[in-house]
Amino acid sequence: MNYFSRCCKSRRLLEPKFMVVCSMLLFVVGCQNSTLKYDVNEQQKIYINETTKNYGGLIELYKQRLQRADTEDTRHKLARAYYQSNDFQAVKRVLEPIIKKTKNDGILILYGHVESRLGHNDTALEYLNKAIEINSKNGEAYNVKGIVLLKKRQYDAARYAFNEARENFYDENKVTNNLAMLSILNKEYSEAYKQLNILYTKGYRDPTILHNLLFTLVKLDKMQLAKSFCLAHKLSNEPDILVQELKRIEPIDAIKFNEVKPSQSDIQKQYTTEKAAGQLAFNNTEAEVVIKSKNQTKLTNSTKSGSNVKLSNMTKLDSTDSSTNVASTSTFQKQTDKTTTTQSTILAVRSGEHGKFSRITFETEAKLSNKSYKIEKISPTEFKLSFYDVTLPSEGIDKIIKRISGSERDFATVKGTLTAEKTLILEIKTKQNSIVKDFYAGPNSKGKAHCFAFDFYLEKK
Repeated sequence: MNYFSRCCKSRRLLEPKFMVVCSMLLFVVGCQNSTLKYDVNEQQKIYINETTKNYGGLIELYKQRLQRADTEDTRHKLARAYYQSNDFQAVKRVLEPIIKKTKNDGILILYGHVESRLGHNDTALEYLNKAIEINSKNGEAYNVKGIVLLKKRQYDAARYAFNEARENFYDENKVTNNLAMLSILNKEYSEAYKQLNILYTKGYRDPTILHNLLFTLVKLDKMQLAKSFCLAHKLSNEPDILVQELKRIEPIDAIKFNEVKPSQSDIQKQYTTEKAAGQLAFNNTEAEVVIKSKNQTKLTNSTKSGSNVKLSNMTKLDSTDSSTNVASTSTFQKQTDKTTTTQSTILAVRSGEHGKFSRITFETEAKLSNKSYKIEKISPTEFKLSFYDVTLPSEGIDKIIKRISGSERDFATVKGTLTAEKTLILEIKTKQNSIVKDFYAGPNSKGKAHCFAFDFYLEKK
């Protein structure tokens, strides 16, 4: 008879020592299950509060977690939630016990943000430089440093910082906007316009970009077009007054440094399951610049993020007479009415491996044009595909990522986001240096959809 059989005899089972051991085992297992369930419930609540931008709810959750275990990671998350709710003193209070000894560059950047928002630019630079010492490849640190240097009017140093942010693959659109702001301060309005128009034609309708673009149009003496632009985006009910006021203002007096932050309605937003599938975009820590008039009282931010107005008739910056400006205004208004309803519906995404390349195919309801998407080569192995004003399949973005990731021979990682402006951004990293070839592949087999292919070839050495 083996040991197990001897131990399991009925008489043995009734022994007190054996019963105590069994009870302890059951208790431990029960505690583990209870803790696991608790953690899952907490993560669910955090996810819902993040997606609905209920920062008050996030703060309470992280405070409770901090009471159970005081860790640097929890303090960082709690401080971030306070920052998103614009309680900067609370951010400092949470981070002060760890800020002197931390080696987390993200915490140092957040603290630099707060010091800058409170007007302590020299202190902000001190912490941002510490973050760069810890991680010299942190593009966000350089970007925030550039904005702080702009506040200090150190323009050459700011330009260097922004270029460093770009070199370290920080968000190209944010860097472009900040360089445009720098051009405005240097009164290089044509250059600022070109940079802002890149973002505008991509579909970005952030109030910061719209106000900066309006200011450059006024300074370029495109008055009729500026008024039309102002009306189209509801920047003012009295565009004549606003345009004349902006014409007289110097850039340094017009620029107000502002952080992108949630509206009061977002902060007060309560738990709603309908919006649980929304996207969390941690852009609330990105400082940018908004052009505003000193005496402006009727400027509003009622622009619809889904608008798809293009500025194709504004790409030429050579001087034109007033009749040309009037014609451009009319064209712009017609284009506004025509393009606000256009969008691309993605029906399916496929991915597969061929002899010399891996192919990603998008099936869309309408045929994609050259303006519907963009390919950016970030590095020899990193690519960004952007599709503007899109509607995703019912399965959502996770299904698209899963389909592309299924082709493992050439693709290392695939990440995807859908912005508030309905721009689908896919970040694809290949295993070897590659090039991309894109082309229209014709209708699908049923003839009810259009296929567009992106082929990733190994780069020939």
